[in-house]
Amino acid sequence: MGARPADAMKDDSTLAFLAAHARKSKEPIVPIFRHGHGVAYEIEGVDISVERIKAYEQEKFLSVTGWRPFPACPRCTSLLLAVQLNCPDCKKASLARSEIMIHYGCEYSGPVEEFVSQKDSEYVCPKCAKTLKKVGIEYGKPGIGFKCQECGRVFQYPLVNMSCQNSHMTRLDELDLKPFPVYRVNDEIQGFADVADYFLSIQKALAAGGVEAEVLARIKGQSGVMHIIPLAVKTQKANAVVDFILKEAGSDSKVLQKVLRSADLGRHVTLLFVPQALVSQLSSIVNPDRVRLLAIPGSSDPDAVAREVIKVVG
Repeated sequence: MGARPADAMKDDSTLAFLAAHARKSKEPIVPIFRHGHGVAYEIEGVDISVERIKAYEQEKFLSVTGWRPFPACPRCTSLLLAVQLNCPDCKKASLARSEIMIHYGCEYSGPVEEFVSQKDSEYVCPKCAKTLKKVGIEYGKPGIGFKCQECGRVFQYPLVNMSCQNSHMTRLDELDLKPFPVYRVNDEIQGFADVADYFLSIQKALAAGGVEAEVLARIKGQSGVMHIIPLAVKTQKANAVVDFILKEAGSDSKVLQKVLRSADLGRHVTLLFVPQALVSQLSSIVNPDRVRLLAIPGSSDPDAVAREVIKVVG
């Protein structure tokens, strides 16, 4: 199998998936930060990895329309950051947050809980033991603040630091910014919405024959990769994915993609519809236990495709 141009590597189900999305939404495809995981791109409820979305861009499925930056550790570029609040004096992180109270007479300040009295509407200063009754004259409540459990310092504004997954500590104003592309589906790909409609026609024909199928199904492979499948069929007899190579052009690379996908899908049998001329040519390079080659009926009739599927899995 020789090298093929990028156009020959385009997967019909992926193109239909992207085209169907573009038809439903005119919004750009933006990067999203998933806490604990990192950056991904959500399309039709599926998280697409940065690596895969980059491959879509390289294969001319998508175009960059802008950029969205995310804060990153300046030392290791990690995006997995956590906020850490520290005492401005001793720099320790052992802080308690509370409403702050100040006794004007002895200038003691601390959490309001330290001034609690046995009597309603009265407070007792923990430093000088004086009873405080008149707010604004004997004591004040400036608002929410913090007390360091290590050095006892009371303050309203702690130091704000960011800690990355590699335990690098960085001040908020020293964070780096790591940009990720914002995408849109290319205009020429949007024509593949017709392919998605073709899959829907087959789904309806299968339903008429008593077999339920999901169009552009999301199935997670054994590797953890989420695969977009034209049709997923589940019956008492078998779990199957129905896939297609609609044209002979570029079939070598497409067959390789389908074979690798079938291996990753584990217990699912792949029913691969190909042009009649390719059936005998490909039969020697696929495992019939994993991939069943079927000829695309004349005129790619959805009803005829459904009948072939039902013969195998019905």
